[in-house]
Amino acid sequence: MSELKIPFIKELLSVDSKSAAEQLVTLGVKINITEINWKEFSHRVDSVVYAGYSELYLWLHYQVYNDLMRIQCTKDQEPVWQDSCVEFFLEQDDFYRNFEFNSIGVCLSAYGPDRNSRKSLDQGSLDRILRFPSISSESLPREGEPSDWSLTIAIPLEIIGLEPGGEFRANFYKCGDETAIPHYISWSPIGTLTPDFHQPEFFGVAKLVR
Repeated sequence: MSELKIPFIKELLSVDSKSAAEQLVTLGVKINITEINWKEFSHRVDSVVYAGYSELYLWLHYQVYNDLMRIQCTKDQEPVWQDSCVEFFLEQDDFYRNFEFNSIGVCLSAYGPDRNSRKSLDQGSLDRILRFPSISSESLPREGEPSDWSLTIAIPLEIIGLEPGGEFRANFYKCGDETAIPHYISWSPIGTLTPDFHQPEFFGVAKLVR
């Protein structure tokens, strides 16, 4: 089972996108999203995420390379998994949360015990998630154009009920259901016959360490 330790980074006091990304790359834990779980979807999009946390936020900095871009969703809770997308799922107690972001930072998030019994995260909570995309909605790449992009996000610990020293189970993903070449890549391997990220039994172990 995959395991990782997410460090406390006291330098993450600024919400400036550049400085936060630099601190995460320098001091955070590097998580490679490399698992091709289904041979019929073997297209690889090189992706990595750097993770750390501060007093108030869990920080994630995704870097994606040579993605065949698709950006159609512009409002939270739209189906961002169809776009050029990165995702973070975490399980606590008897339910798990999914946080999914397209390359301009539009978020879909919900929680529940399984993929069919989920409740959408309320807009007030979504508005508290900090998002710093490298691509702006005013300068979108052409559909299907190979592009590198990054996204820094900060999820309030209060929303996800995490505290320093807390342990949880998680997985990190890169996908794009309706991109020019669909792909479904994960950090922790998934042992299902068909693509399905809603599989907490295959999540790895993560811990917030001081």
